[in-house]
Amino acid sequence: MVVPMRSIAIAAAVICGLAASENLSAACSSTIIAYQASGEFGPNPISGQDTLKLAGEPFSITLYACETLTPTKVGSDYSEYYPIEMKGQVKSSLLVQPYQISAKTAFILQVPPTGLDAAELQGDVTVEGRTIFIKGDLSLPSGTLTSRSIAPFSKVTIDTAKSEFIYTEMSPAWAASTAYAVNAEIMDPAGNTQEATVAGTSGTTAPVWNETVGGTTTDGTVTWTCKGVLSTALSVIGTAAGNVYTPPADKADAMLFTNGVQVIAAHVDGTESVRPLEGAPVDPAASLDRVLLQFYASGVRDASEIHVQIAGQNVPVLYAGASGHFPGLDEVTVEVPRSLAGMGDADVAMTADGQSASPVRIHIQ
Repeated sequence: MVVPMRSIAIAAAVICGLAASENLSAACSSTIIAYQASGEFGPNPISGQDTLKLAGEPFSITLYACETLTPTKVGSDYSEYYPIEMKGQVKSSLLVQPYQISAKTAFILQVPPTGLDAAELQGDVTVEGRTIFIKGDLSLPSGTLTSRSIAPFSKVTIDTAKSEFIYTEMSPAWAASTAYAVNAEIMDPAGNTQEATVAGTSGTTAPVWNETVGGTTTDGTVTWTCKGVLSTALSVIGTAAGNVYTPPADKADAMLFTNGVQVIAAHVDGTESVRPLEGAPVDPAASLDRVLLQFYASGVRDASEIHVQIAGQNVPVLYAGASGHFPGLDEVTVEVPRSLAGMGDADVAMTADGQSASPVRIHIQ
């Protein structure tokens, strides 16, 4: 395989960017496939400092691709497509509101002769005004992808042990005869971030960079300190699906359905247990498990902003998009915070792009 890093990962709150999908609808004369992945990042980084504080947080990503798209690269077991429109939302413990991401990425579908299938992406995204290079790989059960062409596939569980998300913080290249303030950052040719710890003006030619973390480089009147490669790898817990995209013209009113609600216990080992809501109350304090509620819905997949409240309290939206089981239906998955334990009867209220759905009554023990 020519793509060296395996990583994508995906965690929580799918917001399916209308602008990208509408533009693609105009350009695509065939079916549009929305590749969706959602879940959460592992609680501890595999490597790196996790400066964006994504560990343990939800996120979701949707990529839109025309079914007749021709690959830009092909190999013995993979096809690569570029550019692919990506929209998503990633939660950070640093911020109340999630990061909104939008970019064009490379998308790779891999179907090896043996072993797991894979869906990969790589590209630059902008987070809080800063460029972040991401590489990702979802390892999927063997047989999930029927070919290396753009095509739908049913919702599956990501193989967490072999999937990861890697993000690398990027800085501008060094420039000659330039004034740099303290804390200014550049990226040296080896990919290390160099931080100006003494302000000044750079030299007329590039210095020989000290590539040891903590090591310094004198450059004109600037002193740079090496911070190393600011790259973080996180594991991924969640699901992925390839759904036929429904154009905005077919968008339904916002609605949460009272039937078919599922209670999901997300265990600390990455596995999940699922039961119907009917017959037993929701108990977010019963164990160390995270308790999730999955609703069938409508009017969600094309919304640019989804909010859910339980008993008037905003709760994390872990997934909001097309259902992987029933074409035409949407799904919304939320987490029930432990702070709601003992609440009793409570309403679950949803708004999609400001349109309110009728609330669903649940009982929280």
